[in-house]
Amino acid sequence: MINFGLIGFGNIGRLHASNLTEDKIHGAKLLAVSDRTDMDPSSMGGVRYYKDYKELLKNSEIDAVILATPTHLHASLAVEAIEAGKHVLVEKPVALEIQDARDLIQLTKRKNKVAAVVLNQRTDPYYTRIRDLVSDGELGELNRIQWTMTNWFRPEIYFSCSPWRGTWSGEGGGALMNQCIHNIDIFSWIFGMPRSVRAECEFGKFHDIEVEDSVSAFFDLPSGAKAIFVGSTGEHPGVNRLEIVGNKGTIIAENRELLVSTLSQPSDEFSKQTDDMFGTPETKTRTEKFGEDKGTQHVGVLRNFIDALANDDALIGPLRDASMSVEIANAILLSSWKEQRVLLPLDGIEYREALVERKKNSLSRETIKAKAPVDMAKSFR
Repeated sequence: MINFGLIGFGNIGRLHASNLTEDKIHGAKLLAVSDRTDMDPSSMGGVRYYKDYKELLKNSEIDAVILATPTHLHASLAVEAIEAGKHVLVEKPVALEIQDARDLIQLTKRKNKVAAVVLNQRTDPYYTRIRDLVSDGELGELNRIQWTMTNWFRPEIYFSCSPWRGTWSGEGGGALMNQCIHNIDIFSWIFGMPRSVRAECEFGKFHDIEVEDSVSAFFDLPSGAKAIFVGSTGEHPGVNRLEIVGNKGTIIAENRELLVSTLSQPSDEFSKQTDDMFGTPETKTRTEKFGEDKGTQHVGVLRNFIDALANDDALIGPLRDASMSVEIANAILLSSWKEQRVLLPLDGIEYREALVERKKNSLSRETIKAKAPVDMAKSFR
């Protein structure tokens, strides 16, 4: 039995708590919760409550800690938990800065602890199928990727109900670090890391916030393929359309359907051999539909984390993978600030200095006390 402590009891923290206390997870028990508010643990079967998370970390009965705090605390709390001898499962993003993510990876190795990030979209059969099609070579050599991801619409109350949202000091970014980090993770999971990034962001275009809510980025991949990523939290109904074009086929992913076209002969090879001025390779097209089943999501990630602790299973969201999305998001922001292309691996110190400058004038928001209805299932894209 793995005994868990939970730090942070907001929307996502309550989701983790319910997963642990409602018999959705075998081999695990929630022993304690820490939150700044005066929560009542009696509703969760006598789970112990700590006002101070440091007291939770001192509890020797706790084997692992789930971190579900505001994003700016993820990296520092992960360090404290590992130093306290705990394994760690942290909500995304693992850090606001790539340098912090790199430091955390090294600390975890030194302390011989298991640490993972809740990369729940990796459990969605829609995305796992796309990854399989690309990795199996059905599309051949990739030429172009374009992902328009603008159905992350957020109303103003999403930001105003929490003082840390929409600020440089609280989130270290906006659409990139909070919403699109899921999609950037899927991008790096399928296609790998870019060699360079050129981007333009708009800050507070749709909302009364400091950070970016509109993003346009251009990636140069090691394979020679080019990629475009567009994200926004200000459009509705928005678009979630991923186009992947190779010399042997194409995938158009939209509305949880895959339109897969495969060529009888690679396009570049056909181009050199045909004597037909307007000829094209023979093409076969099929549709694969995925419906509303989005996989095991947070439950699946937590089960996998427990299996990694108990049986040394491979993690769904290892720190190194989670750091890739942070690095890409940092690179997009740095490119936008500098108005020029930036190379990867990213200079973490340069990015930190640039973010510090923006934090100097960052202001916490005045919190609106209104109760906003929350359905976490709507946050899956």
